[in-house]
Amino acid sequence: MPRGYSDPPPGEPPETVAKVASISGTNGDDVKALLEQIADLKAKLAIADKERTASEQTALELAESQGNGLMQQTTIQEIPTGKKMKVQRLDHYETTGYKDDGRPILKAKWKTEEVPTFFYKIDLPPVGGLGLTINGLPLYHGTVYEFDLDSLRMVKDLVHKSWKHDADIHGTDENVYRKPENRQISMKTGRISTYRGA
Repeated sequence: MPRGYSDPPPGEPPETVAKVASISGTNGDDVKALLEQIADLKAKLAIADKERTASEQTALELAESQGNGLMQQTTIQEIPTGKKMKVQRLDHYETTGYKDDGRPILKAKWKTEEVPTFFYKIDLPPVGGLGLTINGLPLYHGTVYEFDLDSLRMVKDLVHKSWKHDADIHGTDENVYRKPENRQISMKTGRISTYRGA
């Protein structure tokens, strides 16, 4: 932790370690393109906010309010949005021909299914860093995302594994109630003798 670091007041963003000091060496076209992209993303966000129904907005607010100020993953749950999205799923394989050794050449046939979507707030332990990255897509700690059912399962699994890793490295012993064993192997007979400790 940097010297003199303290938590910011509630509602204030934390201090960043890396700040932009100068853009003098940056190409003007790059800066202009990035600013245009930021403006475009802000416009898309405003449109998405306007298109949300009252029930979706309520679900989003409920998801955002979970775990505020707490570092406890158990308080975070997925909230159904009431929407569905279409995803491609494997239906079956079709044989389109055969290879020289007689094995079939298979072509995947896909079907479109509607699956429900959920709001889920990413809540990681301190060892989790800034967030998760899935296929190059950053998912930041404390942010609410809308996931389809399959993506939600994967993200929840990754968050759970992060909390498990945190518990493992900070001394939470899953074998706390097991009695220690003292095993001895006889060199003559190969017999294993087990003596349970106190």
